[in-house]
Amino acid sequence: RLQGKQMQSLVPAIQIEILISTLCGLVMLYWQVRAYYRHRQNFFATLATSTVIGMASTLMFAVPYFVRVSESQAITLVRLAIPLVILASILATWGSVQLFRALDEIRR
Repeated sequence: RLQGKQMQSLVPAIQIEILISTLCGLVMLYWQVRAYYRHRQNFFATLATSTVIGMASTLMFAVPYFVRVSESQAITLVRLAIPLVILASILATWGSVQLFRALDEIRR
């Protein structure tokens, strides 16, 4: 288990990972919204919604790595983020199922 200086030495790497993940999420969101407006398929809206919720939860988890917060504030952010992660996962799974079903229909 990492503690103290070991944990502090990981913070820059965690910050970089969070920034790259957020950038990836924004790119995915762009393509999902673009696809929704182009094709008007609800699964793109479902996927975009899951991406927004997932990015919000990631940013909530990330706050303590960018801003000094108390331990109780960090715990509160994590407790608020967990239901969002669950919701984002459910929506991402459902949106993906809808997408693959639509692709199956095209092939028939």
